[in-house]
Amino acid sequence: MRRIVFVAIVMLLAMSACKGKTAKKVQTPQPAPVAVVEELKEDPVVEEVVPDPVIEAPTTSANDRYFLIAASFQELSNAEKYKQSLVNKGLSAQIIQRNDGPNSDFYKVAYMSFNSWKEAIKALDSERATPGKEGVWLLVKK
Repeated sequence: MRRIVFVAIVMLLAMSACKGKTAKKVQTPQPAPVAVVEELKEDPVVEEVVPDPVIEAPTTSANDRYFLIAASFQELSNAEKYKQSLVNKGLSAQIIQRNDGPNSDFYKVAYMSFNSWKEAIKALDSERATPGKEGVWLLVKK
């Protein structure tokens, strides 16, 4: 191991001593650059317009216990505006407010409701997999 370190030190010293004595390089004349211009033919860009899918939301029933909540607001006016934007997209949205308990001062905007827990969880997983709907959550009415 000592030999390797010693040899490395000797090589570094030898290289640094030879550094100032480098041979002068003869510069060879470089040919002048030639500009090559190619005319590119552009293909017309065709954008495929995919219409938004029409989502058929289940109708709300008085027996529904499970609701997919898109947003929650403290101001009723904000909840109504958001509900209207969902209705304009073809969803049957509704505003839910709890009279007591935690978060009773929030207006929740639901856009799907279910009687069955399994259907609600299946729809919740499907909606969360959709880009832009990652924040959807499930409200269970008791």
